Amino acid sequence: MNAITSLRTFFIGCAEAFGTPSYALAGRISVPVDDPHDTLPSPHPAEHDRADGQSFAIDYVDHAGHPSHRRISVWAVERNPEGVPILVARCHERQAARAFRVDRITAVTDFDGTRREPLARFFFETFGFLWPKEARLGAMREEDARWDRIREVARRSGIGLLAALARADHLIRAAEVDEMRLYCEAACAAKGIDLTGAESERLAAWLSRLRPTAETIEADLEALFQSDPETIATLLRAGLKVVSADGALHGREAEMLDGFCHALTGHRLL
Repeated sequence: MNAITSLRTFFIGCAEAFGTPSYALAGRISVPVDDPHDTLPSPHPAEHDRADGQSFAIDYVDHAGHPSHRRISVWAVERNPEGVPILVARCHERQAARAFRVDRITAVTDFDGTRREPLARFFFETFGFLWPKEARLGAMREEDARWDRIREVARRSGIGLLAALARADHLIRAAEVDEMRLYCEAACAAKGIDLTGAESERLAAWLSRLRPTAETIEADLEALFQSDPETIATLLRAGLKVVSADGALHGREAEMLDGFCHALTGHRLL
């Protein structure tokens, strides 16, 4: 098994170890006995907007009028023929893929119990689309354009891979989010974007909801393998900081990251 295959196996293994996310309002979770109207469309289109595994709980009313409250991790956004955005996600209650029309989502709650309102602002800031159509967030302001660019720089820098490392033990700690934030800030600074305090807080909130899927990890790895050795080494060094952010250096993960870095770039991390 070569280094690229081993690295891919390692990161996808991290994602598969996530398990079901803990949730402060777990007592509210409910799903109908059957929810056939929420299954993925067929055939599943190849083109979609990436969503990076953003994770939260939703209040949802399906096509048959059944209400539910469930945890989801979104990996893509599609649009139906009427132009309604659809969140393609893993439903943690069903342990299966589902598609959720945003016009049937009535509330969004972070896993710490924080309600995200208004929904139009949440959808815009998290996924970049405006819904409902009649929502008025004002013209695309400079700060919104900057946020789109900040998020895109973070994605292209492989932040999903660091999030997979942080979540591999089922929890994401404040220190791990902080290491990921610092990595993203450095990547943005290299592109001439110096984050304000408000942007840094917004970035931390976005990172804390990241729960990468195998699909998003594959995309991040493909981009990483096309990068230069220094970019690869920088990401893996950041990964080492993430796995040791809780104050304990995790030997197996550290050794594997060091081995991958040496095989791919000739540099050592340890």
